[in-house]
Parts: sequence; C-alpha cells; structure tokens
Amino acid sequence: MTQNIQIIEEYEINPNTMIIKPLSYGIKVYSQIWELDDEVTSPFKPIEIIKSSCKYFGSSYEGLLVMEELKK
Repeated sequence: MTQNIQIIEEYEINPNTMIIKPLSYGIKVYSQIWELDDEVTSPFKPIEIIKSSCKYFGSSYEGLLVMEELKK
C-alpha cells in the first residue's frame, strides 16, 4: 500500500499542530507535521518552521528562550 504524502511550502504552527518531527530525505532534512486530523511534509527543517512561526506571530525564537529562562 502506498502512502500519499502531501508536501506544503508554507506552514505556521497553530492550535491543531501536534508534532513537528525531523524527516531525513537523502542528505536533506524535511519536517513531518502531524495535526489533529492531517499529516503533511514540509521541505524545511523543524527549527526553521518554529522560527518562522514565531516571527509570523510577532515574536522570536530567541525571545521565547529568554522568557523560559526567566520563568525558572
């Protein structure tokens, strides 16, 4: 049985995002994204998706790391 893989070019983390998992494809690393009711693949690394989603929502990955340190 063949699996139909849906590849997307853009992705923002949202409330339905369950996991963003690295997926090796030759020498490149893609992202396998699982949502509540869907599974898609992105040609970007998980950290790239996380950083772009932070920027999209008006924050930065580095800023979130600092906030987590301040919570301790």
